Amino acid sequence: MEEIPVLITFESNWRKTKQILTNIVNKHAQKFNKEAEREIKNAAKKYLIYYNKLTPIVYTDVKDSGVLLTMRFLCKVRERRNLNQNIWEDILDEFTKHSDIDLAYPTTRFYNNSSEGKPGFKPVKE
Repeated sequence: MEEIPVLITFESNWRKTKQILTNIVNKHAQKFNKEAEREIKNAAKKYLIYYNKLTPIVYTDVKDSGVLLTMRFLCKVRERRNLNQNIWEDILDEFTKHSDIDLAYPTTRFYNNSSEGKPGFKPVKE
């Protein structure tokens, strides 16, 4: 199993991003599924290892700096680096096409409730 985490900003369209990542991981990892499934079933008999889901998947989580979308998929060990590179290049190419998707990184943000707060929750001015 390989995992590629992608952290996007809270302001990004996470649903669109998740769909893009799902398409990318399916495009790259699908060719390994049949062979990997056969190898895993053989290993399961020998080592009592069981996986219910072998298809690529994108998990969603929230972290301090944004929304974490993690692609999880099967791949051959010797092709892991090239596959990782190809997937990241597709991600970067695709993200440049969408102004509502930005990669996140640790930042410090100052929040002013008076000007940014939700209606009804802003402080009352006297």
